[in-house]
Amino acid sequence: MILETVLELSKEDLLPPKRYFQERRRAPLIKPSYSSHGISSVEFDAYVVFIEQILQDLLPRDLIAVLSMDEDSEAIEASIHALNEQLPLLAWNDPEESPCTLCVSLLCHSEFTSGVGRYICDSLARWLVPGKFLNISSVRSLNFSFIAYPSQKLFFHQMLIDVDTDQQLSIIKSNWENLKKEICLSILTVRHARNVVSMKKLSSAQKKAIIEENIASVISTPSKSLEKNLFDQMHSFWLHLSAEDKIQQIQEQVSPYSEQRPKIFDGSIFHEIKHAILLFGDKFTGMRDLRHVSRLISYQYLFRKTLMRQIIEFPEERHLSVKLLKTRLSSSMNRSKGGTVLGILGAMNVLRENELFEERHIVEAIVQCLPHVSLVENSVLLDRRSHDPIRLFYLEIEKMDKGPFSIDEIKELKKNLPHELKESVESVLHPVLMPRNEEEIMRNILLLSQQLKYINDLPQVIISFNAQTELFLQFTVILLRILRDDDLSLPEIFSSSHTELSIEELEVKRVGLLRKRHPKESNVFKVSLDKRKFLRRDFTIDLFKARQEVSLELSTIFGGIRDFNGGILSKQQEVFQAFRALISETSSQKDFLLENFFYSITPPLRQTLIAPTSLKTLFHLMQEAFDADYKKEDLFLKGEFETDALLIMAASSLGCIKEELFSLLIKLKIPSSELSCTHVTAYGITCIGYIYQNHDPKIRKLFYSTLMSCLKEWQARIKK
Repeated sequence: MILETVLELSKEDLLPPKRYFQERRRAPLIKPSYSSHGISSVEFDAYVVFIEQILQDLLPRDLIAVLSMDEDSEAIEASIHALNEQLPLLAWNDPEESPCTLCVSLLCHSEFTSGVGRYICDSLARWLVPGKFLNISSVRSLNFSFIAYPSQKLFFHQMLIDVDTDQQLSIIKSNWENLKKEICLSILTVRHARNVVSMKKLSSAQKKAIIEENIASVISTPSKSLEKNLFDQMHSFWLHLSAEDKIQQIQEQVSPYSEQRPKIFDGSIFHEIKHAILLFGDKFTGMRDLRHVSRLISYQYLFRKTLMRQIIEFPEERHLSVKLLKTRLSSSMNRSKGGTVLGILGAMNVLRENELFEERHIVEAIVQCLPHVSLVENSVLLDRRSHDPIRLFYLEIEKMDKGPFSIDEIKELKKNLPHELKESVESVLHPVLMPRNEEEIMRNILLLSQQLKYINDLPQVIISFNAQTELFLQFTVILLRILRDDDLSLPEIFSSSHTELSIEELEVKRVGLLRKRHPKESNVFKVSLDKRKFLRRDFTIDLFKARQEVSLELSTIFGGIRDFNGGILSKQQEVFQAFRALISETSSQKDFLLENFFYSITPPLRQTLIAPTSLKTLFHLMQEAFDADYKKEDLFLKGEFETDALLIMAASSLGCIKEELFSLLIKLKIPSSELSCTHVTAYGITCIGYIYQNHDPKIRKLFYSTLMSCLKEWQARIKK
């Protein structure tokens, strides 16, 4: 009977009561972190004993047992590790009736949490009963460590709050759990953010961001609300500064401290992350580990601070920060079944008000890097504050086969995703209004009429872009044909051909007779195409392909046409296809670069005259330029000498190389018939290629040496 009773007891029930440990061991359990120099032991020893008695009730009983008795170091370390997993601990006395005193106790890490006492007092007084400031009658706190494990630094904070009415108590009880979760998440987030900054090797931009944040706090924050840290010392100094020397002297004072102690943040970080907590919502945080959510919020805070500094220094450039985080979702999510997913956290600035950066843009950029992934349901978070150029985003992806991500896949994502995200920003354009030019239309009709000389001539067509709407591209078509007795009208021809093109605003006129017998008929009409088919990867519209689609459709409908203003365009397409066929490996990314490379060749007529083999060589030089390491050398320059031509590719991560080279060419006054140029900017690299066709090899070498010396001088000026 006794054995059965013992077996029914839990491990915790078998532990002796806490009073047993107090009687068994008179030595103190904790040791305060402050120095005893200058402090009267009579005054503070009793206070430490008082705090220790409160901790006896707050801490788990098995931890008290391990710390109070002579246990081995491994058991103590395991118990402390278990405690760390539970921190921060936030407990209250849960009173039953009013008037009463609410007792709230907090236990958290001491390192990287400075200012937490002021934060929790402010949060509880403000938000336990929203709209009313509750009176705090008493506050006590202590930084300490366990005598049995001195390396673990902890912070205890307790406050007593007056509750006057039953209504207040009811509101407090309903708000307690949500407020408790928010406070714990805030503490974890701040601690992680400060820890990251203290451990990570800071770049100069990040150091400047922290310094600037601290300076702003000194200038704008009243002395009563400052933390008991560096900024208290700075406040009295600030009051005596002259107006013109204020900023400079503050920087000189703050900079050494911020670099030596980068873990210091302004106390407002606690309130900054309140927005992030509201953005995440209960559904998101409920399916994810609290520590993972705190990491997300802390990285978002750091990303925002870093980007704001970069935007101030380089407002015309696009800046991006990306972090990949492995995590596991709750097993209650049927889709992932608790499997590992990859979280992608990032922040990027938009340069103009008409730029769009939404969920679909982020997903398309990821798919370009890893095609066989899918988006985890309800995992997308977008932070778009009004009048704020920074876009914060987070989403989670998983492989379609639900397998883990390999090291190579993560490396591929880290390498290419930043470039893809920058290229995925979409610019919203206003619809184009282009009034119809009747004089030009009549002139074109007369011109096409002169081309119809024989009864069997193909219809003569001029196709020109007219307008762009939200969904469609619209072209104006002028079509002239010889009208026979049995020919159908244009609406009948279009309806019987089952084409996707439809005629709008058709105008039909007779413009003369062929051999005084066969009438010449002019048809002016508009056709529309779905523009989504012609959107490129950077969300620009390929008007050439759209126009070519109209031309091919009209040729099919009428059994052949003569595209009067499309001759050079057709030749361009032939050369481009021949050039593309010489490139062995193709992909959507390479096709995108090929098009940009080819259609940016100037003068445009040279696109139809340069040999595809020369274009292939220059394109390979451009690929080498994109793969170069610009951290070691900020200039790439390479040339290839052919029989009658010189191919040069110059590239740099600094966009001002373009202006330098263009000004040089203006001075050299090389004829456009001899020199062709192409300009491509991608991955943050500006590439400029030249094809110099001159029969004299000495002149080609002189041009190359002149270009090289000019760029070397430019590079030296940039470094200075």
